Amino acid sequence: MDISLGLYPDTPAASLVDTARRAERHGLSAVWLADSHLLWREPYVLLGAMALATERVRLATCVTNPVTRHPSVTAAAFVTLAELSGGRATLGISIGDSALRTLGMRPVTVDRLAGCIAELRALIRGDDAGQGTGIRYADGCRLPIAVAASGPRMLALAGALADEVVLMNGVAPDLVGAACRLVDDGARQAGRDPAAVRRVVWAACHMSQDDPARSLDRCRYNVARAILRDLPGNDDPLTLEVAARIRERYDYAAHGDPGAAFATLVPDALVPRFTFAGTPADVRARILELEALGIDEVALAVPRDPDAAGRDRVVECIGATLVAARGE
Repeated sequence: MDISLGLYPDTPAASLVDTARRAERHGLSAVWLADSHLLWREPYVLLGAMALATERVRLATCVTNPVTRHPSVTAAAFVTLAELSGGRATLGISIGDSALRTLGMRPVTVDRLAGCIAELRALIRGDDAGQGTGIRYADGCRLPIAVAASGPRMLALAGALADEVVLMNGVAPDLVGAACRLVDDGARQAGRDPAAVRRVVWAACHMSQDDPARSLDRCRYNVARAILRDLPGNDDPLTLEVAARIRERYDYAAHGDPGAAFATLVPDALVPRFTFAGTPADVRARILELEALGIDEVALAVPRDPDAAGRDRVVECIGATLVAARGE
C-alpha cells in the first residue's frame, strides 16, 4: 500500500512546496492537493512548482471540478503537468463541493461528470475538441483520472469510468468495505474488471504520541463534512444524530478548517471511524485494516496547525513511524 500526503493549500505557497519536498524526503508516495480557489491557494500553480521541486512523488488534485475549471483548461493543465513532472500527474475530479458552494452554486450532476470524464480523456489524447483543433501538444498523453466519490451513484460511476477512486467515506473497515462493493458493482456493470480500479482512501490525519486527544481535536472538522454525505453503511444512531445537528451549522467558509465552530459538535467516538487520528500506533493499525481490504493507497490529509511547523512535524512522523515501518 502507498502512503501519501493530502494537503489543503491553506498556508503560503512556498511553505506548501517545502512540505512536498519534505514528503518526498520521508518516503511518501504522492501529494494530493485540495481545490477550492476562494478558500485556498491555487493548486494548478502549486502542482507545477512541486513538479520542479521534487523528483519522485506523484502529484494530484483531490479534487477539481468541471465548473470552476473548464474541462479543456484542466486537460491542458494536466498534459503540461505530466510533461513537466516526467509523467507523475494524476487528474483528480468530482462533482464539486466547497469550490462551488462558496460561490452560491450547486455541485454538478453525476451524469454531467460522466460526460466531462469522457471529454477529458479525448482532450488528453489530443482529439479534436469540436472546432477543428485539440490540445496540439498532447501527443497521445496518458495520465490517470481519479474520481472522488462517497455516495452510491458516484461510487458506481467511479467503478465504471475511473482509473482510480478516491474514497471519502471514512476509514472504518465497514464503511470503506461498503463503498468498495459499490465500486465493484459499477465496474462489473460497465464490463470492467473491478481490480482495474485503484482504491485510494482520503481522510484527515493527525498523530501525537504524547497528546492523542489533541489529534482527535485537529481532525473533527473532517468528520463533520464526511457524515453529511450519503455514505453507504453509515446508519448508526449517533452518527445520524450528530449529522443532523451539524447540517444546521455547517459553514463552507470554514470548510477544511480544524478550528471551525461546527467541528466542536463531533464527539470523540466518531473521530476514529472517519479519520486517521490518535497515536502513531492507532493510525498504523487502521492503515493495516484498510490494506487487508485491498486499499491501494491512503492519502493522509494533514490539517493546518496554529504552530507553523506543526504540519511538517506530522509529515515527519508519518515518514518515521508509518512509511519507515513498512520497509522493515
